[in-house]
Amino acid sequence: MKLISGSSNLPLAQSLAKLLEIDLIKVRMSKYLNDEKHIEILNNIQGENIILVQSFSRPVDEHIMEFLLLTDALERMGARHVNVVIPWYGYSLQDKVFKEGEPLSAKVVANLVSASYIKRVFLLDVHNTSIAGFFSVPTHHLSVLPLFAEYAKNNYDLSQTVVASPDFGGLKRAGQLAKSLNVDWVNIDKQRNLETGKITKMELHGDVKNKTVLVFDDVSISGGTVAEASEILKNNGAKEVHFLVTHGLFAGNAKSKLNTPAIDTIVVTNSIYHQQLPDNIRVIDCAKLFADQLKDWM
Repeated sequence: MKLISGSSNLPLAQSLAKLLEIDLIKVRMSKYLNDEKHIEILNNIQGENIILVQSFSRPVDEHIMEFLLLTDALERMGARHVNVVIPWYGYSLQDKVFKEGEPLSAKVVANLVSASYIKRVFLLDVHNTSIAGFFSVPTHHLSVLPLFAEYAKNNYDLSQTVVASPDFGGLKRAGQLAKSLNVDWVNIDKQRNLETGKITKMELHGDVKNKTVLVFDDVSISGGTVAEASEILKNNGAKEVHFLVTHGLFAGNAKSKLNTPAIDTIVVTNSIYHQQLPDNIRVIDCAKLFADQLKDWM
């Protein structure tokens, strides 16, 4: 088995290859003058089982197109099976149709992936677990909870800790982390404008006074939820506020929003690559989650 990476997250691919003790295939990528992508696989992979790693992160459409070109090249070069690791599944937040005239974007992308030359898909903490059913090939949905639980046990005094969900949709996720840590949990009720996506109201349900609060969420996009939740928690007496977020998209001016005294730390996985992050953001490697699953298919 060998591993090949798109351009979206080479460090994660390198970490995964090291854990699995397999070679990383060399790829040459460039662009023509008309902005079309050119890809060339430089190693012989005929008859090999391949792991392809590509996050559908910014620039999202370009990384998806790059993924499709890579799978086609792998098929033409005679790869035997291609297992796909998509650490961040772009378009996963568009998993419902709210108004007439809208596409079901998460399924459109799943159809593109399924129609390419792949055998199996591995996803990490998609916003809606039913997205795995959009694919017509076997799809595994991994949870980052074991990594965050281990991190929390090693870094916080759990006797003074509570877990918080930033919204109603995250209640189950927060409850699972709280159970694994044997601590209490609270909820922040968040309401959004469906047209703009902006938060219109946030209310805390539960006691956080003099507590270390761990806010568990799947993704941070604009940083708005993180910034506002930290203010509410600190205003209600929280001693420390730490965010455990699987995917740190940090779009727009999110990084400046997150640089506030109300946030003690934000812990994210390396599902999305960032060249530089604010000092209060910590990154943990999620490669082991994928490695443990992929070992069964080597």
